[in-house]
Amino acid sequence: MAAPWTGGAAHRKSSSGDRPNRAGGNRPRLPLLPDDVIHHIFSFLPIKDAVRTSVLSKRWRSTWTTTTNLVFDGFRLRFRDPLSLYFPYLVDSVLRQCTSPTVKKFHLTNFKYRRRYAPKLNLWLQFALGRRVEDLRLRLSDEPWIEYKLPSFLYCSSWLVRLEVNWCRFWSNETIRWPCLKFLSIEDGALGEDMLGRIFRGSPVLESLKLRRCYRVRNIIIDSTSVKDLVLIGSKKSHSYVDKIWAPHLLSLTLSGLWTWCTHMFRLDHISSLVEAKLAFSTRTSLFDDKRECCDWLKELIEKLCGVPTITIGVWCLKVQAQ
Repeated sequence: MAAPWTGGAAHRKSSSGDRPNRAGGNRPRLPLLPDDVIHHIFSFLPIKDAVRTSVLSKRWRSTWTTTTNLVFDGFRLRFRDPLSLYFPYLVDSVLRQCTSPTVKKFHLTNFKYRRRYAPKLNLWLQFALGRRVEDLRLRLSDEPWIEYKLPSFLYCSSWLVRLEVNWCRFWSNETIRWPCLKFLSIEDGALGEDMLGRIFRGSPVLESLKLRRCYRVRNIIIDSTSVKDLVLIGSKKSHSYVDKIWAPHLLSLTLSGLWTWCTHMFRLDHISSLVEAKLAFSTRTSLFDDKRECCDWLKELIEKLCGVPTITIGVWCLKVQAQ
């Protein structure tokens, strides 16, 4: 009599036994990851994508509400996305559900600011500062030409380490107290010399300053001993706004972007401590006399840097020097 066939049973047993290995193997399942690992993953995601992780497991449904990194990017949202019905409402909804006692990073970028949004924006910043935010980035849309007046409470923060703002107006009579601030970037803003002085006095550990198209600044005077890095970025829409750079303790200077030539360009006054300079800018000129003056100015600028150990010269500067 023929022996009973057992291949099917054996196959079924093998199949059922292998299934868990195929599903997970030696890899840890997502729901079993520790909270600190999950939060580290969230730190690389915009808040919209972090919210979407709630579908991965029951445990993750509310995990995103404890994230310490809130990154809102209006440009990435799409009209048909259910999470982007209205950007301000999205921000409001997320902040209402956020349960983390601290927020390390609060970024609001590509936000089409209008004056009617000022009270709402004030509340968002108040929320971030109330959660001891360390990295604050506020990048507003540049159309139309409307500046957001930074609220007075922003000038006093004991936790800020990094601050980046654009299309914002600084109050001229506010006292600044940023004891932990190390990096400051200001773009497209009205910034007088007096305000710069108060920033330096109120930021005792500030190390790096980046300015792009900041008007009402004629002289950049950095008497702070902590500021070591200065970056000036021009734009095809902007003229040189600086007469003089005076920074005896500065170690690194970067000039980049496209500058529209005007009758007087900035001069380097006192940069005795400089060890690195990068000339990566270009200047637009039209008349022959302008080109000649520009060449003379660039020559004087390079001569002023002749004692700096490391100098990087961009293509445009090399071409002008070769003429």
